[in-house]
Amino acid sequence: MARFAPGPEGRSLLSVFRAVLALVLTLSVLTAILYTGYLTYTDLAPEDVRAPEATPEVDRSGRRVTYGRSSLTRERQLWLLHLEGSPEEIGDAHGNLGSRLFANLDRHVSERLGQRYSAWLESWGALMVMRWDFRDADDALPEPARRELAALAQAMPEAAGGRLGSYHRLFLHQNFVELSRRLDDVILEGSMFASSARAKGGGGERGNLIVGRNFSVDLGPEVEPDRLVTFCYPDGKYPYVSVAWAGLLGVVTGVNARGIVVALNPTRTDDPLETGAPLPLVLRQVLEEADTLEQALEILQAADLRTSGAVLVGDGRQRKSAIVELAPRDKDERKPRGDDAPTIWATNHLVREPFERDAQNDRIRRYTSSGYRYERLGELLAEPVPADASGPGGPSGPAARAVAILRDRRGLGGEELGLGNRNALDNLHLTHSVVIDATAMVMWVAEGPSALGRFRAIDLRHALTREGARPAPLDDFPADRLLHSEEYGDYKEALAAIDHARALLAAGLPRKALVDAKLALALAPDVGDLHRLLGDIERELGNLAEARAHYERYLELVPGRLRDQERVRGLLEELGQ
Repeated sequence: MARFAPGPEGRSLLSVFRAVLALVLTLSVLTAILYTGYLTYTDLAPEDVRAPEATPEVDRSGRRVTYGRSSLTRERQLWLLHLEGSPEEIGDAHGNLGSRLFANLDRHVSERLGQRYSAWLESWGALMVMRWDFRDADDALPEPARRELAALAQAMPEAAGGRLGSYHRLFLHQNFVELSRRLDDVILEGSMFASSARAKGGGGERGNLIVGRNFSVDLGPEVEPDRLVTFCYPDGKYPYVSVAWAGLLGVVTGVNARGIVVALNPTRTDDPLETGAPLPLVLRQVLEEADTLEQALEILQAADLRTSGAVLVGDGRQRKSAIVELAPRDKDERKPRGDDAPTIWATNHLVREPFERDAQNDRIRRYTSSGYRYERLGELLAEPVPADASGPGGPSGPAARAVAILRDRRGLGGEELGLGNRNALDNLHLTHSVVIDATAMVMWVAEGPSALGRFRAIDLRHALTREGARPAPLDDFPADRLLHSEEYGDYKEALAAIDHARALLAAGLPRKALVDAKLALALAPDVGDLHRLLGDIERELGNLAEARAHYERYLELVPGRLRDQERVRGLLEELGQ
């Protein structure tokens, strides 16, 4: 049989194909090498630490687990975490005792990130940028904090994921203030105040220093992270109590054995990214080292920071407090405000003159709930402190007044806002709500949901010094009457109907979705997400006037979700607003 050799054109095409294939393979190998090198260069690796081995022991009730000198106890809706020892011991115990609570939170955070970065390429790009921005960022941590974080990661290997080791991911959790800014939407909000004003008829001297604080992490309407109260006894440092969540080394709300109180509200400024420690870890340093207001202010003013924040600092013994507005910019601008005033307060924007022309700060003040909540706090705190402001069965006086302020659901001038309104001090989505009498050394922590549940009393003097016999139980503040009301039941039913309507719309059934959405509207007409959903349903059905009305109402009810607001404004433009 004759054999046919390829002609000149065939040989030429074959050569080109081989050259292209070789080029593609070479580029693929180079890309893989560069990508692997990039991951290695931007990876954060822990120090080699070794914590004393301990065996977890569960008590017969199943509510308490002991691990060496540390323990985790569930009391009603609160988790009480006791950590004691060296940085390695504290990190190891935190990881072994708090891993389930951290996993619950981490799952919700991952879901929130998945909603923000729904496209694979966008998610991958954001991760690569984040790795670059945080390369070597753990060098800014104090050496004990690096050892504690390394021990925490070693005890919690399940924290790894998304091409990040457990140490790397847990370090990023310490930088939650900065990372939340990358989502565009404002998901971290806080309201805080301190008052040493005397009760009505109590004379001219200052009264006990009372601090009230609400903090919200918006991970979705049905998500409320486990409420964790951590009692920390670090070797050679002041013991302190912190109210936050598992996996956090730093402090967002806390008080130490010397009556120094700190609370953090995240803010946003035009400052570029700087090398420095996460602000919650700086607040922990304050609690571990300061025993006066002046010492606390010195630590804050000298700190190298990555991000901005408003920090409330109180001194229960001196009955004094101040707000420090912090940014990575010139440290000389970190002057306290209100240190001579009997009453101070702050939300999520900065009010001192250096920040008046800051574009990001102005955006937060004007387009989120921060400005509204700031004015409402001013209204409530201007009212005289009653001598007896107790609810049924609860303590009286300034602490009761503080609880009432934290539970406030009205607007300016006492206007009715409707349940779940984001402008309210209690928007029914609070992550924690706390009142501290820093002079008497008593703290009350709301059991949830939001600020509605019982405010549980904790004797800080006994808890932190652990001296003497346990005192008689202190009085709690009872649950808000709304919690067991038909109105609140209707609100929860409305949230369930909204979820079902959203699923029906996604399945291409807008008419059926409209029935559930209208049911929710009858039960709770002021839920912002409901009006966004109704706008989508009516637009799908061609009812453009109704869609416009609901989109406009959404913009009124949901300040802070800046990315979603821009999308809704775009929809209004398409509808011919």
